[in-house]
Amino acid sequence: MRLTSFTDYGLRTLMRLAGAPGERLKTEQIAREFAISRHHLTKVVQELAAAGLVATSRGAAGGLGLARPAKEIRLGEVVRLLERDQALVECFRADGGACVISSRCRLASMLGRAREAFYRELDRRTLADCALTGWPETERDPSPRPA
Repeated sequence: MRLTSFTDYGLRTLMRLAGAPGERLKTEQIAREFAISRHHLTKVVQELAAAGLVATSRGAAGGLGLARPAKEIRLGEVVRLLERDQALVECFRADGGACVISSRCRLASMLGRAREAFYRELDRRTLADCALTGWPETERDPSPRPA
């Protein structure tokens, strides 16, 4: 299973925000830190804000923060939200897709069970479990330190 870049960016953003509780981070800052498109990240943030996962504010002291505590945001909830328009296979599309073998296919039920197992695992975890702490990494002296 491959997640879209939209979901990837959303998860990274939430992990970054979870690792900086109480701070307000700018979209531009997060885009720069992760070397991703600010324009694309803005769309991701809008989706996260509309779902009540991210709180946004404008102005000099504005920025992004989590709308709920990280320990209350389940990873399965986030992935379902951001992947909702992405069917794992053609026959999983909301409109049933155009697969010509769907009436004889036995693979769909197996893939459906695998997808549900994937989401069950993510439902067991929260954003607090994968908060990105100590980011961005600071310059470190590569020389060994005495013990």
